[in-house]
Amino acid sequence: MPSVLQVGVPGGAELIVVLLLAAVAAVAAVCASLIIYLDAVERNSGHVLAWTIAALLGGVVVWTLYLVVRDEVGGNGLTASSRP
Repeated sequence: MPSVLQVGVPGGAELIVVLLLAAVAAVAAVCASLIIYLDAVERNSGHVLAWTIAALLGGVVVWTLYLVVRDEVGGNGLTASSRP
């Protein structure tokens, strides 16, 4: 039985490559969201769910934004410099 690549399905090889790239991007988004969730929980952030959903849907822009602002305010309202 011939494989999908040998049958001549329109876009067969290209479709497989695109689907593999999409799967890699989806796995990266889920992993980054999990890391952000765990970090936000550890820091007692009041916006854990919002950061997690934004990281899942927003991609690299939200990941970078989280890394920039995560130290500024914790869940208890204290700034990073006034924490014990």
